[in-house]
Amino acid sequence: MTTSTKTDARKIPTPLYAAAGAGELAYEQLRKLPERVAELRGRVQELRPVVTDAVSERTLKVDLDKLRDTARRNAQVVVSGAQVAQERAVAVYTELVARGERVVAGARTEQAKAQLAAAKAEIRDAEKVEAKVEAEALIEQHAENPQTPLPSVPDKATKRARGTASK
Repeated sequence: MTTSTKTDARKIPTPLYAAAGAGELAYEQLRKLPERVAELRGRVQELRPVVTDAVSERTLKVDLDKLRDTARRNAQVVVSGAQVAQERAVAVYTELVARGERVVAGARTEQAKAQLAAAKAEIRDAEKVEAKVEAEALIEQHAENPQTPLPSVPDKATKRARGTASK
């Protein structure tokens, strides 16, 4: 089954998106689990006396023929229920794929932001090294020929204005 919410020319297979969506959905549901457990514990305490009374020896003596007839009648209901369940499974799978695509897209965005930050840091470091090398070269030139004047260093406001103009 290759249900897709986007084009077929994708790099990541649909089942991977479905798995990512299922993982995210499971995480979301697990966060609700402690509250649900507390709720069900209270419900068990409420129903315990009712269930004990309902399951007595006299209620367990059931007519087997009646059960067979009921089972035959319900066979069609089970078949139609299976068809509905299959349709619902396809819908859930499609929802999981869409959810997974959002999860993967978010992860890719975070990864791209991290790579961009690292690249900017490398550029800043490279610019610092380049400025240091240029300064050392100027000092060396001046040491060889003291008659040549040293260039003036621009103040920070000029340097910033020049840096933003080139961007």
